[in-house]
Amino acid sequence: MRARLSIARQGAKLLRGKREVLAAEFFRLMNEVVEARTRLDERLAAAAGALTLARCADGPAWLESLALPARRDVAVAVEEGQVWGVAVPKVTAPPVTRAPETRGTPLGDWSAMAIEAARLHEEALEVLLGFATRELHLKRLGEEIQETSRRINALEQLVLPRLGSEAARIALALEEQGREDVVRLRRGRG
Repeated sequence: MRARLSIARQGAKLLRGKREVLAAEFFRLMNEVVEARTRLDERLAAAAGALTLARCADGPAWLESLALPARRDVAVAVEEGQVWGVAVPKVTAPPVTRAPETRGTPLGDWSAMAIEAARLHEEALEVLLGFATRELHLKRLGEEIQETSRRINALEQLVLPRLGSEAARIALALEEQGREDVVRLRRGRG
């Protein structure tokens, strides 16, 4: 029972160490994600402003007629990886930003403002795809920290006290049995 108690204490200590490492990685990654979100917000604000100017200059109907043939699918791949023993998804995508002449309509149909609005939106999508892996990793780390904390709490609040009281109960029983044996041996001599 004492050995089980010792193993449970070591397990709790290892889990606390794991939680500390995960938390350090979480906060490091959180700073990167916050910076990336700030860049994304800046790009989206610039893209929205450029789109507003293009709508004013070219009209919404003309922009929609340019956007339809320029539409395309972006192949995004998601793979599972392991970081610190935590399964995390990894998002990969090809470059999204493309030259104006590859948008499916003659270049002469595009105004400079429409080209700029399209480019800025594509750049914003690239920023988003670039930090998607880190954001998913951050979410998964947070979940793992919570799970590890629950395990530590279960060990420290349930298992360790139960094992400790069980070990103490056994020790008292053995001590009592030892005293009874001593008394029995003395009676046998007398």
